[in-house]
Amino acid sequence: MSRIDSLNQRYAASASLARHGVEIVAVGDPAGARFNMAVRRLLALVKDEGDDFLADLFGAATALRWRLITQPQPTAINPSRQHLASEVTKHAKRLHGAIEDQALLDELALSARQLTETDSEVGAVLLESIEEVGVDTCVVVAASRPAAAGLQTWFQGNGVLVLTSGELERDQPDREQAYVVGPPRFYRPSLVTAPATEAMSFLLPAWFGDRSVPRSAIAPYAEGAIRLKARVFVEGVTSQPVVDLPDDSADENEYLPQPVWGNRRESDREPSREEVAAHKLLLSGGLGMWLDDGDRIRSLDPDQPAGERVTYTDVPAVRAGTYLLLRRGETERSVLYSAAIRRLACGAAVDRAQGAWKHLLTERIQAVGYRQVVRQLRDAGVRTADRARAWTDTSLIRPAKDRDFERLLQWLGIPVQPTFGYATMLRKTLYRVSAEIGKQLEAAVSAVDLSELDATGHLSLDVNTEGFRGILATRVLAVSPFTEVVSRHDARVPFEDRSGQWLE
Repeated sequence: MSRIDSLNQRYAASASLARHGVEIVAVGDPAGARFNMAVRRLLALVKDEGDDFLADLFGAATALRWRLITQPQPTAINPSRQHLASEVTKHAKRLHGAIEDQALLDELALSARQLTETDSEVGAVLLESIEEVGVDTCVVVAASRPAAAGLQTWFQGNGVLVLTSGELERDQPDREQAYVVGPPRFYRPSLVTAPATEAMSFLLPAWFGDRSVPRSAIAPYAEGAIRLKARVFVEGVTSQPVVDLPDDSADENEYLPQPVWGNRRESDREPSREEVAAHKLLLSGGLGMWLDDGDRIRSLDPDQPAGERVTYTDVPAVRAGTYLLLRRGETERSVLYSAAIRRLACGAAVDRAQGAWKHLLTERIQAVGYRQVVRQLRDAGVRTADRARAWTDTSLIRPAKDRDFERLLQWLGIPVQPTFGYATMLRKTLYRVSAEIGKQLEAAVSAVDLSELDATGHLSLDVNTEGFRGILATRVLAVSPFTEVVSRHDARVPFEDRSGQWLE
C-alpha cells in the first residue's frame, strides 16, 4: 500500500467513525464482578492502613484483575490467570489474623479460585463476533505485547490477526473491523482519533464502569473538532453483588497494576565522587537496575526489520515497554571503554589524560557543589554545563560538542592539547568497537525466536565476544518518578528485584 493509499484509508476510517461512532460492548461477567468488588474493598483497606504488609496481596489481586480485562482467553490456555489466582489465595491465607476484616480475605481467596474454574464471558463474545464478520475482515487489538502473545496462542491456527495498538497504527492492515480488548481508557487517543479501520468495537467486562471514548488533546481548543460518540451494548448477565463500598471514581485509575516505589531516601544530598543520581528501573525477569543520566543505552526494537533491531536509546526516552540489552555483572560501557583503550597504541597515555581531567572536574564539583559548577561553566561558555556530573563517569568519553569540551578544559586549567585529541581519538575507537559488537548482537538477535521475547519479556542472547557473554534483552516494566543517590559501580548493572513481579 502506497503512502497516499494509506492516508486515504485513514481519512475514510475517520469519516466512518465520525458518522457511526464506536461500539462499546459491556459483557456480563459474574465471576469477575465478584472478584472486582473484593479488590475494591481491598483497595479501600490499603488506602486506610497503607500497603506495606498488604503489598503482595494487593499486587497479585490488581494484576489478576488487569488480566481479566485484557486477556480473555479460556482458562485452560491462560497460565498467568491461574498463577495469579493461586498467588492471591496464597497471600490471603498468609494474612489471616493480620487484619481485622477476615471476611475480605476469605472472599478474595474464594472469588479468585472461582476464576480458575470459569472461562471469560468477554472471550466468548469476542470469539462469536470474529466468527460473525469473518477472520479476513477483522483485527483483534491487544492492550500490550504480553496480552497479544496470549491471544495469539488462543487463535493459533484460526488465522485471526492480533496486534497491539501501536502495530495497528504502524502496519495499517487492510481490515474493516477492529475488536479492541479492554476499555477505551486503556489505549492512546490516536486509536480512535486516527483510526486504521472503519469500524471499532471495544469489548470489556460490564463491571468496568468507565466507558468514555478518548479524544485528541487539542480537541477542546479546535474549532469543529470531531467528538466520537459511543454506542453501548450490554451482553449477558450484568447483576453484581451488592457491597457497602463508598463510590470513588478515582478507583478506576487502580485497574492497571502499579509499582510500589516507597519514599525517596535522600532528596537533597548531592552524589559524592563515587556516586551518581539514578532512576530505578523494574525489568522483566525479576530484575531491577539503576539508570544514571548518561547519554544513551543499548536497546532492542523487535518491530524493526532484521539487521536494524539493535540500536541505542537516549536515556530520557527510556520508558515502560523499552527493551534494553544488558550485561549481567558489569556495564557494557565499562567493557567498551576497556576494549577501546586496548586497541589504541597510546592507550595508557589516553587513559591517564582522561583520568586527569575527569578527576579535576570531580574535585571541583565536590568543593563548590554541582549547581555552582554548572553556573560557572555556563559563564565560561559551556552550553551543556548541566551534564557536568555525567562527564565525570569514566565511560562517558567527553562532551559531545567540541567547543564545550575546549572551554571545559580551559575552565579546568588544562591545556586543550593533547587531552582534546586523545579524547576524540578514544571516542572514535569506542564507536568502532561498539559498531562491531552491535553487528554481533544483530546476528544473535536474528538467530533467536523473538516471539519468546513478546511472551516472557526477556531473552538471553549468545554472544561470543570476550566481555560480552551473558547479554540479556529485557523489557522495562516501570521507571521510578524520582532519582536516588547510588554507587557509580551499581549503575546500569542488573540485579535481582521482585518489585515488578506483578507488572509482568
